[in-house]
Amino acid sequence: MRFRRGRDTDESFTAFVATRSHRLIAHAELLCGHREQARDIVQSVLTRAYLRWSRIEHDDPYGYVQRSVTNAVTDWWRTGHQRHERPVDVVPDAPAGPDNALEDRRSLLAALDLLTGRERAVVVLRYFDDHTERDVAKILGISVGTVKSTCHTALRKMRIALDDEVRGPRPSHGTQEQS
Repeated sequence: MRFRRGRDTDESFTAFVATRSHRLIAHAELLCGHREQARDIVQSVLTRAYLRWSRIEHDDPYGYVQRSVTNAVTDWWRTGHQRHERPVDVVPDAPAGPDNALEDRRSLLAALDLLTGRERAVVVLRYFDDHTERDVAKILGISVGTVKSTCHTALRKMRIALDDEVRGPRPSHGTQEQS
């Protein structure tokens, strides 16, 4: 089967990728926690979207592709036990500008790393992508109540982690040194 692409379709898809791919990569990175894995996932999703572009470009192409990225990351989590390699974070060259922004980003990503896959997805979809609880429930195939409780738990974990980073680890209760 041969695919015939028109020049307008190619230009439309190229423009979409140029304007939206950075946002899609950021979305995927927040969900999976690894920049290079996020880039791979987005590239795979965009490859599949290109084949369907003439059908999706006139509706809500960003919503369609973003949902596809979310689903691809979810698939990536589910098959984690089958992977023999694990992505590692490479320390990027420090960008020009204030160090606080880079430290804040690192702190946020470290706090996100403490979350389960579902918790991370709920937080990213609610607060990074600004979806409603109902939308998050629909995207992830869970109930609105599960979104609320998962979000509550995830934000609590993140607050504790970020608070510990600022103030230092809390002393453990219940264990006292004996002299």
